Amino acid sequence: MELYDSVIKETNEKVSAITTKIWEYDATDAWKSLDRGELIMQQDQAFELGGSGAPSANFTCVTTTQGLITKDEIILCGKDLPELHGDVSFARIVMLGINDIGDEDAAHSAIQQMDFVRYHVFPEGYMVRVSAESNQERVRVGRNAISRGINFKKIGSTYIKAYKENENVNNVRIIFLTDQEIIKELGSTANKVYDITNALSHILDGFDVDCASCSLKPVCDEVEGMKEMHLGKKIGKRGG
Repeated sequence: MELYDSVIKETNEKVSAITTKIWEYDATDAWKSLDRGELIMQQDQAFELGGSGAPSANFTCVTTTQGLITKDEIILCGKDLPELHGDVSFARIVMLGINDIGDEDAAHSAIQQMDFVRYHVFPEGYMVRVSAESNQERVRVGRNAISRGINFKKIGSTYIKAYKENENVNNVRIIFLTDQEIIKELGSTANKVYDITNALSHILDGFDVDCASCSLKPVCDEVEGMKEMHLGKKIGKRGG
């Protein structure tokens, strides 16, 4: 699965220029995760990531390309949680190096399962609100969690631990950005990732449409391998 490779490479290049910290993953660093989402009242919060109308972005990319995601790591661009004193813009990006699953339909199903992880991790004192429609993520961080030492290294480790429960996941890179100018730009990148995934679903669901009139044509034209996949599906359908 190489459909997201250009996004991964472009994002890594942008992030490398503003990276402030890099941590290697250690499962023992994982912050406590709850069985369900926690309600943090406004009076109990320290601040909100992506709050007060600040820009936010969230997306997940997968790749089977060797050497693109080489290890488990957490990258921070901006200030860490204990250093923040008010609402800031926020982005969380996940990049997954996965096994070559082979069959495109099986790969698509596996990608969906991996993406669902973001809805099923509930760090204590870290209330996440994800909007799949707008590709945004807002987080309310509790004052008690700050006093207990919560930080992005621990939160990132919690997410990586959850992703690596999937046997198809080899390596995970999680990038957190706070109060960075490029977060607005990453919102557009998140929309592009959504469009790629939507186009992939469209193809694998077997819709036989005229490419010239399809609203997803710009995505197929831009993303390497997408058009070939679409053509292959159409030929296979007619041959059957």
